[in-house]
Amino acid sequence: MTLAKLDEIGQEIFDARYAYPGEKTWAERAKVIAKVIASAEIDEDKEKIEKSFYEAIGSADFIPGGRIIYGSGRNRGHHNLLNCYVIIPEDSVDSIGKTVQDMYRISCAGGGVGFNVSKIRPKGDHIGSVHNSAPGSVSVLKMINEVGEHVRAGKNRRTALMGILNITHPDLMEFLHVKLDQGELNNFNISVAITDRFLEAVELEEDWHFTFNNKEYHTYHLVRNGESNLKIVAQDEEDAIARAENFYKKHFEDTFEVICIDDIKARDLWNIIWKNSVESGDPGIYNIDLANRYTNVSYFERLDSTNPCGEISLPSYGNCCLGNVNLSHMVLDDGSDVDWKRLARTVRTGIRFLDNVLTVNKFPTDTCKRVGERSRRIGLGVTGLHYMLIKLGIKYGSEKCLEFLDRLFTTIRDESYKQSIYLARDKSPFPEFEYKQFLNEDYAKTLPARIRMLIKRYGVRNAVMLTIPPCGTISMLHGVSSGIEPIFSAMYTRRYRHNNIWKEKLVVDPLFREYFEEDRSLECFVGAYDVAPEDHIRVQATIQKYMDSCISKTINLPATSTPEEFSQAALDYAPYLKGLTVYRAGAKEGEPLTAIPLTKENI
Repeated sequence: MTLAKLDEIGQEIFDARYAYPGEKTWAERAKVIAKVIASAEIDEDKEKIEKSFYEAIGSADFIPGGRIIYGSGRNRGHHNLLNCYVIIPEDSVDSIGKTVQDMYRISCAGGGVGFNVSKIRPKGDHIGSVHNSAPGSVSVLKMINEVGEHVRAGKNRRTALMGILNITHPDLMEFLHVKLDQGELNNFNISVAITDRFLEAVELEEDWHFTFNNKEYHTYHLVRNGESNLKIVAQDEEDAIARAENFYKKHFEDTFEVICIDDIKARDLWNIIWKNSVESGDPGIYNIDLANRYTNVSYFERLDSTNPCGEISLPSYGNCCLGNVNLSHMVLDDGSDVDWKRLARTVRTGIRFLDNVLTVNKFPTDTCKRVGERSRRIGLGVTGLHYMLIKLGIKYGSEKCLEFLDRLFTTIRDESYKQSIYLARDKSPFPEFEYKQFLNEDYAKTLPARIRMLIKRYGVRNAVMLTIPPCGTISMLHGVSSGIEPIFSAMYTRRYRHNNIWKEKLVVDPLFREYFEEDRSLECFVGAYDVAPEDHIRVQATIQKYMDSCISKTINLPATSTPEEFSQAALDYAPYLKGLTVYRAGAKEGEPLTAIPLTKENI
């Protein structure tokens, strides 16, 4: 085994975010992680398994998620090691209060939390006998956001939150407006949960009306005192006027009149979503129907939300532990091929490691523990994909790239499932496993026949196990490209906060520097904004077929991109993606990374 050595940036990140007091090297942290996570094994296996974990982690062939790196062995081992959680509040005072309380506990333990607030009655609905008094779903997000302002976990880590609202919910326009136009919900990423029916309505150019509890809501065009225009989402004209009087009356003598129903076209709503997204980075979309169809758990779980980065679809109080195969290490030294044996070994080690994390983890609430244990959900991902492609001489997003990704992720999927099957044989399947229902799930139907036969015989340890996290910080820790993203740029400036002081640094991609100094071909060093948006999407869509959970990926758009250009491409691919997020260069002030073009003068 060759121990990984951190470069200057990696060492800075390690010291600032992950090192236990007294630790100086990655090897020290890897040894602690391996020992803590191997403690889940029976006594006669502990030494052997700990050694395999240490070899994989110490070499950085396998990189655990940030919570695992930080938390292992800390506070006498009693620490939350999971990155991701979801809470779905019900439409009651008690549930909303518990949501805020549990979010605070989870965030203080270092977990990011996703919320779908679509069960909350719309703003202006009745509460019992008190008419038009409901504060609405956005009000709940504002409460959670305020609590998030006061949370710091780990080494000054801010809370990470995701807010999702269904495309059918009457509060949708307010949901978009409050984040994008009013600058609120600053601790949240936001996404709109789209449905098959909505996508059909967009294609057919149909009107779109909202629904809640089987009641229809339409958009009414009103005037106040015969002049100013208002658009109110309500159940009928009388209800629209009552809502206007409750929320928009400025003076006692103000009067309101309905002019007409003014329902929005589904296509126009789709375009509004992408206009906002291209211009500001929010919202993303979450394909809630596909996520609940293309999975293994629909017979016992409803996946209403994702975690804050979007890579895991989860039920209420669901959670996931993350770790990643470092694909940059999975290429033969001469660059002729993938080291398939090393890849398979690392995948198997990663699945066992993450399953053990669930066993030793200290969950922040009893409900999180119960939901986590019933499915034993884990999230094995990858990082360093672009570095792997560069070493193999494959251009990111090319047809050759897509063909290669099919083979690569078929291998990762199959090795993951075989290992989880063998763990089920030796330990037990996940508690909710029932082979007929499991094998009838849409994702399980895509597994090879030999793996399906093994599942029938032995069961499977983890209900779902494959995802693509963003891997931003842990990839920089080990000096590789992040997740399945292309490198940001061969050269860039990086703005970052250190001890609450903003610093700026010129960064040359380490693999680019190596290739440049060795006078090797630089043809495959395309940056994130050099890859055509459709090629970004094609990479994501190709990999999604092999993931039983979701993918965190950003579709990078050049500064000149317009919402109109992207809207149709998004519509074409939306049925095949569980989530879609875009970012246009320059959309937000103070961007942490600024690309430096590759020119003769710069090189």
